Amino acid sequence: MVLRRRGGRPDRAEAGALGQAILDAAEATFLADGFNGASMEAIATMAGTTKQTLYARFGSKAALFVEVSNRLLTGRFTPAPAGTMSLREALVEVSEQALTAMLDPRLVRMHCIITAEAARFPELARLTDADEHFPGRAIICALLADAQRSGEISCGDVRQAMLLLQDMVLASPLRAASLGLATFGPEECRARACYAVDTFLNGVLSRSG
Repeated sequence: MVLRRRGGRPDRAEAGALGQAILDAAEATFLADGFNGASMEAIATMAGTTKQTLYARFGSKAALFVEVSNRLLTGRFTPAPAGTMSLREALVEVSEQALTAMLDPRLVRMHCIITAEAARFPELARLTDADEHFPGRAIICALLADAQRSGEISCGDVRQAMLLLQDMVLASPLRAASLGLATFGPEECRARACYAVDTFLNGVLSRSG
């Protein structure tokens, strides 16, 4: 749907509606045409605005791609209230949330686009791999940091440990989904999260005494 508005500066509601229209148009265009094939002009036309407005709001096509990815991840992660779960339970919960999110067909497609076009567009790869654009990373880091402070685990570099767990959870299923080799339902996602977390914890749990 193309938005049409009166002249002059948009009010807050119009600005919000235009932002959603841009992201809707960008998502559809990126998923259909990839990153290189998507043009800012085509996205602007679909959203009922101008290319200049897109650049004014987002700065670059890569930043717009990241915003589309962020929206696809919004609301996917719900950290457990402190003290309500064991470390294992909390890690399984966030790992399952991460796996379920990343196996959404739209996010699998976005992952394929990034992988295919990273060499030509290194800024796209850099932006999409930033910690702040994947909420699950912050949750896992916080859980591991608390457990390390308490002496429950010993993992040295918490961020590197988080990335290791992330890869144990996501790498193989995401690769299989990207190649069309497998699908994963809720039971498979849960089982994968449990197995990855148990294997990870077996390597980092403190064993004093």
